[in-house]
Amino acid sequence: MPCAAVVAMILASSGCAAQKAAESQKPAPPAKVENAVAQGDLATVTLSSEAETRLGIRTAPVEFTNVTRTRTLAGEVVLPPDATIIVSAPMAGTILSAGDLPAAGSYVKKGQTVFRLLPLLPPERDARALAQKELTDAQTRVDSAKTKLDRAEALLREKAGSVKQVEQAREELALAESSLKASREKLDRINRSPLAGDTSIAVASPEDGMIQKVHVGKGQNVAGSTALFEVASLKAIWVRIPVYAGDVASIDRRQPAKVHNLGDAPGSPILTARPIDAPPTANPDAATIDLYYGLPGGGPFRPGQKVGVTLTLTGAQEGLVVPHSAIIRDINGGEWVYEKLAPLKYARRRVEVGHVSGSHAVLARGPAVGAEVVISGAAELFGTEFGGGK
Repeated sequence: MPCAAVVAMILASSGCAAQKAAESQKPAPPAKVENAVAQGDLATVTLSSEAETRLGIRTAPVEFTNVTRTRTLAGEVVLPPDATIIVSAPMAGTILSAGDLPAAGSYVKKGQTVFRLLPLLPPERDARALAQKELTDAQTRVDSAKTKLDRAEALLREKAGSVKQVEQAREELALAESSLKASREKLDRINRSPLAGDTSIAVASPEDGMIQKVHVGKGQNVAGSTALFEVASLKAIWVRIPVYAGDVASIDRRQPAKVHNLGDAPGSPILTARPIDAPPTANPDAATIDLYYGLPGGGPFRPGQKVGVTLTLTGAQEGLVVPHSAIIRDINGGEWVYEKLAPLKYARRRVEVGHVSGSHAVLARGPAVGAEVVISGAAELFGTEFGGGK
């Protein structure tokens, strides 16, 4: 064998050995993906025509259109400044309860008695002596009326008098006895409580509403004009929304606000609040300006409650729009829709909801315009795909 061929074989052998040594020293990859599934290769659900009818499947196209821009902020339910009424004592007296003592938070009707007030009489000099004198005078008039009646009856029996004289004497005796009874009661009342009146006064609620505060207790003596309780009228309530001062100009104050409970899912029942003019308030520490919206009374919200408020922004925004009923959320919060690929054939597609505008969801990412997505029966399709459907 020629020497050149031998040398070539030796060099080739040494090169292969060096390559194998380098490959053996190459570090292992940090991760290895097995059974990878592309986003477009997710499971496709094929239904029979009977199943599609039973699930109530309906579709609608994805649209690219102008939608109203909104922003959801936190608000607080508050009472209007003139909603709270302070009820005061009309005169000095002692507080009596009209049944159970009222409690803050209880509802009262207009005209409902909350307290009774027993007036305190101004002290009179020698009031007990004067009452004793009135009692003595009344007793003397009774004795005199009895004597006069006995004389009139005796004259009538002797046919020297008339029936009319007897009747007049009886009337005088009845009046004297009535005056005597009143004088005795007056003296007894002075002996028991020299400053207490004889008739209590009802203190009633001036409006339908909720008692906010009770300032007095049963048996307490109060002066005239003392605050007894506060009642808040709930005919109308306000919602106060602190808005960052730099964002106030972007709020369309002509449009109503949508008010809902915190944590409500999109599509839950909401109330419409109208914009109102209220005394200007702001928080310089938080750089916020307060906006106020009015709600009718009798709703589910209570003063002091935190709520979510969706405000309309000025201008419009173009985007992909689908009915909100088309959106399905999985256990991890992922958002999906079902796209109709062909008759009876549906595929799950991932979407990203930018925000909700009314009954529509505006997508930041989703299927192409014109794609048919399921708007009724999407939850049933989701259950069918993962084994929990009909």
